[in-house]
Amino acid sequence: MAKDILGEAGLHFDELNKLRVLDPEVTQQTIELKEECKEFVDKIGQFQKIVGGLIELVDQLAKEAENEKMKVSG
Repeated sequence: MAKDILGEAGLHFDELNKLRVLDPEVTQQTIELKEECKEFVDKIGQFQKIVGGLIELVDQLAKEAENEKMKVSG
């Protein structure tokens, strides 16, 4: 009964019987979302490194191609 009244007021008890403002389910979803966001950011960082390496490689190949063109035409 007391938990129902507190729940209606937006207060909840967690597994350690501590009073919380957020519903435990919402808290768990928030933690999961935070972990998923961290994984996403890590994957984006890895992607940026890969793309950066690819861009450097393409630039190097373009410079070498220009050098070869100059050798042939010069």
